[in-house]
Amino acid sequence: MNSKNKKGFTLVELVVVIAIIGILAAILVPTMMSYIKKARLKAANANAKLIFTTAKTKATECLAEGDSIHDITVQGDPDTLTKAAGDDYEKIVCEAVAHVLSQNGGGTGMLALTIDEETYVGYAQWVAGTSTSKGNIIGQYPDPPKTHQQAESITFGTKFNP
Repeated sequence: MNSKNKKGFTLVELVVVIAIIGILAAILVPTMMSYIKKARLKAANANAKLIFTTAKTKATECLAEGDSIHDITVQGDPDTLTKAAGDDYEKIVCEAVAHVLSQNGGGTGMLALTIDEETYVGYAQWVAGTSTSKGNIIGQYPDPPKTHQQAESITFGTKFNP
């Protein structure tokens, strides 16, 4: 008898393997997108907290040195905020925020910051990139959004209350 040993895969076997890979990818992609959004939310909230803490620290330092402080409301790119600052106090705060963000690796984005002179209660928001429209993940401190759906519903420059 003349028998040949065939080596390789049949077309049916290849189609089954490709179908299995497609099913696994269809399951994996939405799960990974959820993890990516959660990571972006944590980074945005961390940057917002960093901005808020830095601004409060600088306000306290200025007050301790006897300098005058006042309410702050700024919004924009960290690198251009210093140029748009109204007075020395705002410039000091904006420079400190820009510096700490550049050290943290979060320099590319937009921030909104409000500090109240008397109570230091305000808020800071951060969004990565240059778009501040709804649908982007915006972090806030204090009262950060807990889910990426909440973070995507925030109007940039308006305090989010969960």
